[in-house]
Amino acid sequence: MDKAKWKRRLFLILLGLCVVAALPPFHIWPLAFVGLSGLFLYLDKTETKKQAFFTGWLFGAGFFGGGLYWLTNAFFVHADKHGWLVPIAVPALAAAMGLFIGLTCVLSVILWREHRAQSQVYGRLILFALAWTVLEWVRSWIFTGFPWNLMGTIWAFSDEMIQPAAYMGAYGLSLFTVLAAVLPVGFFYVEKRKKMGAAFLVGLIPIVMFTLGYVRLSDAVVETYDGVLLRLVQPNIAQADKWKKDLKIQNFQKLLDLSAARKEGAASPTHVIWPETAVTFPLNRDERVRRAVGSVAPTGGAVITGTPRMTQRGETPFQVWNSLMVVNEVGQVVANYDKSHLVPFGEYIPFRKILPLQKLTAGGVDFSAGPGPQTIKVGGLPSFSPLICYEIIFPGAVKDEENRPQWLLNVTNDGWYGNSPGPYQHLISARMRSVEEGLPLVRSANTGITVVTDGFGRIRHQIAYGNEGFIDVELPKPLVKAPMAATWQGLVNICLLLVYMMIAQWIFITYRKR
Repeated sequence: MDKAKWKRRLFLILLGLCVVAALPPFHIWPLAFVGLSGLFLYLDKTETKKQAFFTGWLFGAGFFGGGLYWLTNAFFVHADKHGWLVPIAVPALAAAMGLFIGLTCVLSVILWREHRAQSQVYGRLILFALAWTVLEWVRSWIFTGFPWNLMGTIWAFSDEMIQPAAYMGAYGLSLFTVLAAVLPVGFFYVEKRKKMGAAFLVGLIPIVMFTLGYVRLSDAVVETYDGVLLRLVQPNIAQADKWKKDLKIQNFQKLLDLSAARKEGAASPTHVIWPETAVTFPLNRDERVRRAVGSVAPTGGAVITGTPRMTQRGETPFQVWNSLMVVNEVGQVVANYDKSHLVPFGEYIPFRKILPLQKLTAGGVDFSAGPGPQTIKVGGLPSFSPLICYEIIFPGAVKDEENRPQWLLNVTNDGWYGNSPGPYQHLISARMRSVEEGLPLVRSANTGITVVTDGFGRIRHQIAYGNEGFIDVELPKPLVKAPMAATWQGLVNICLLLVYMMIAQWIFITYRKR
């Protein structure tokens, strides 16, 4: 094989890595323009669907390999069991996820059909952005779904730039982001006298997005609930120590101490919130632990904590759930939620009968899935939607549509991944759901990042990654009127796709070959 082909393949992978640098927490967003424009230029030179697919797959391998490399940290937590998977897992994941970008490129050339004239480039750019967004959406649900690092998140360094998600959702934001990123290509295709107009188009979309966000936030008024003061606890327990039998009592005592601590001259909290699986003992089967948890619950309030839930002794079949429980001051469980969107290979092994693997989390039994989103209402608290770990990353799937909550509660444990891009990317996804739904977000994380946002996704309080402690915070109220994305997201996205198709078709007809 000649060197030119190898250089081309390597360069496509590097272009994918360029886009990674635009993602959280780096936010070097111009590199998304470089990477995606470069991909388009290569794609526009392909002659067959096979070439288009391979072009996109190489780019996708770089994009997902660089964007998800931090997952290897989870395999080092128990390196004796899972360390051997490190050189396999991420390359395999990158290769598999790269298929989505390969299919994006195939869909693009199908939509372009014979419209490959230089003068029709803007039509092709529009349809490329459309194809990218369609495959992002497919990625969010196929094979249980993994909508991580959606392209619109490159703007999350700015509260203003992510506000358009309130109108068009995460996928609409990706649609305009990808279009903005590939528009520089037009500069290389148009005649010299039109280059100024091409340069203007490059900056138009980001300017409009910022202006829209600025106007939305300029008169934003956020109120808080009277009589509600939440204590968010971040114990910062290392994942390697979390499930050790000789440290379980010590870890549990840390949670109790942080919850019972008093600030001189400050109001006492009304409710305490602990992270995902903060209590490593199954609360529903251990009355002593429930009473201990209840002992630090404020009078008339409760402790809300993540914990494993198991079937009672003697019940068959034996099942385990990753759960959230609300425990009152006398140690009673007054509400329960079972995680419904489980992490493949982390909480269960797909095709267990043919894959001789151990899941990453403790225990030899796969977790069972709960029934889905629900709204919990307990005394003294506005109703909330509980979301455990990465359930928060799924656009349009974070609440019970029949019973709208007043706020989102995300309990998580990102200690698996260390101080890597992973926890920061996870947080950005959570903030995006807050913007889309117009609901405040309360997030309690084991090692961080613990935050409270208002209904515009703006961080009001936080505990940085790797710190131990707690914060007492007032609970913001939701937006008076739910954003368009919260109620009409599906219709909005369909309309956007149709408009894009019509504009592209108009360009193709207007500038068709003579």
